Amino acid sequence: MAKTSYEDPVVSKIANLADGGLAQALDSSDIGLWLWDLEQDTLELSQGLLRLTGFETLPGQTRHQILSGLLHPDDLQQTIQRTRRLFEEGKPYETICRMRHISGRYSWALTHGNLVRDETDAPTHMIGVVRVLDDLEQVKRDLRRSEEIARLGHWDIDVTSNNLSWSEGAYRLFDFDPTGAVPSLDEARSKYPPEDRTKIMSIIDQALITKEPFEYQTRILRNDKADRHVRVRGAVETGTNGDAVAYFGTIQDISDEVERDAQIRQAQKLESIGKLTGGIAHDFNNLLAVILGNLELLKQDQKASDAGTFIDAAIQATLRGSGLTQNMLSFARRAELEPSRQDLNVVLRTTQSWITRTIPENIEVTTNLQPDLWPVEVDQNSLENAILNLILNARDAMPQGGTLHLRTENIDIPTGFVTSLYEDIPPGSYVVLSIRDTGHGIPQEILSDVFEPFFTTKETGRGSGMGLSMVQGFVKQSGGSLLVDSKVNSGTTFRLYFHAARNTETPLEACPGAHASHIASTKHKASILLVEDEEDVLRVLKAILTSAGFDVTPAANGDQALDIFRSQLDFDLLLTDISMPGKLNGIALAAQTRTIRPDLPVVFLSGYAGHNCAPDDGMSPNDIRLTKPARKKDLIQAIEQTLDLPVSTAK
Repeated sequence: MAKTSYEDPVVSKIANLADGGLAQALDSSDIGLWLWDLEQDTLELSQGLLRLTGFETLPGQTRHQILSGLLHPDDLQQTIQRTRRLFEEGKPYETICRMRHISGRYSWALTHGNLVRDETDAPTHMIGVVRVLDDLEQVKRDLRRSEEIARLGHWDIDVTSNNLSWSEGAYRLFDFDPTGAVPSLDEARSKYPPEDRTKIMSIIDQALITKEPFEYQTRILRNDKADRHVRVRGAVETGTNGDAVAYFGTIQDISDEVERDAQIRQAQKLESIGKLTGGIAHDFNNLLAVILGNLELLKQDQKASDAGTFIDAAIQATLRGSGLTQNMLSFARRAELEPSRQDLNVVLRTTQSWITRTIPENIEVTTNLQPDLWPVEVDQNSLENAILNLILNARDAMPQGGTLHLRTENIDIPTGFVTSLYEDIPPGSYVVLSIRDTGHGIPQEILSDVFEPFFTTKETGRGSGMGLSMVQGFVKQSGGSLLVDSKVNSGTTFRLYFHAARNTETPLEACPGAHASHIASTKHKASILLVEDEEDVLRVLKAILTSAGFDVTPAANGDQALDIFRSQLDFDLLLTDISMPGKLNGIALAAQTRTIRPDLPVVFLSGYAGHNCAPDDGMSPNDIRLTKPARKKDLIQAIEQTLDLPVSTAK
């Protein structure tokens, strides 16, 4: 066939390469043409295409140079990717992008392209057609972009044929290739979890009968990607006879919303359990205070030589009960932690000294402790309990034997550094304690449940399901993070992340003076105003203080105590419960008495963990705060120390 010459040289070349007469019709139209010489990497534009842009010529000769000046910067990469897919996968070349006009505005343009090959089937050129979209097409394009932003898709299903129609957004959500074949309805529904399919079909069948709109939520199972939670809303279209002929609607990715709701529910659950636990702890500690006080008084006056053995056992049982309430509070993240500077290497070496009594001989214990480990500030008792709990879990996971590996390391997580491991941990310097076993592992489907209260995989009698919840509560309350990784038949690793205390020079205590070891000279016959709303607790505390040589005036609540104080101003010390009925709790009472006597020493008693330990109205930085039940020696020591310390004026 003879070559044809056209006025526009680009059109002429395309016409000869395409070996057809279509280019002649395009020469006088408002459709633009372009020709890319692959060997020379030059891009030529037709006069029609230049007219669409308003430019007479465009700077540059290579394709990339011209596209960079012509396309919106946000659309350039998409064009490059579509070109790559054409060459590498043979996918059709089609783009919708913003093309710059000489006026500075952008217009949406639709481009189609094809390869031209030589006799050896090697590509030599690429030719393309460009047209500016009309208003309707631009609306469709804006709709597609809106769907992308809202993570939304729309769909349509014909009732008779079950033919399915999807938007690009729906393709993305279901993890199907938008350029591939349209999936069947059965293929689409196979992406739903099996347990949801019957319920979804029932909802749709009912809607087709009632012709009412419908809605449901489910998950989309995506092959190698994270499942997505979606909300589907639909409506029914009826024909002239009123029968349903189709149903259509939207599908939206609500994974972030579901995750936020789960976090809110978890926080609300912890808050509710925290309040419940705090209340139980308050009442339980009051009971223990009565038991402990009476036993100690009984032991003080004992006459039978063998009575001491039983009394000591009762005292130890009482102290274990107090430890139980502390564990409950740790689980609820409301424990009264007493952070101090700790070297995790020292803690683990101490652990090794007794671990052999807990771990059977068929389990090998190995350690890898970083020599220059940074210090951390955590509650020592809670830390040791957490380590013990995780070691016992590891032991139970290896009934046939295995390896228990303990590791410490320093890590820095820089700002902006995000991986799947660190995505929930804020940037900063951390000391990481890892406890790894080679046991049976935890299945992925229940891995997220292991920190739930009362959840356990152990047989009856081997665990309450509270251990990991308490470990997580302690770590979170300490400002750290707890991660778990596990594979079935390969083992489990728990990693505890604690903020490094690299710039702290002195140990930190939760309440100044609460655990001071200094004992001042006893001030016998010191006058104490004792305030406690529980009658039995008040009685036993008065007996303990009186037996220690103090002059005690009891009061049943804060209001009564203030009246007593106003009539008798020569008290040496106020010893008060914090949580009490009436207008004045313990802190408010201290504030009122210190408006009269700014230098009044105060010791606080509390069986409830719901009060801040920070200095507050009525609470001085030098005030000691004890948790009930307090042992006699601790109570007397606190009073003696307070009487010997200068007291700051309450703020």
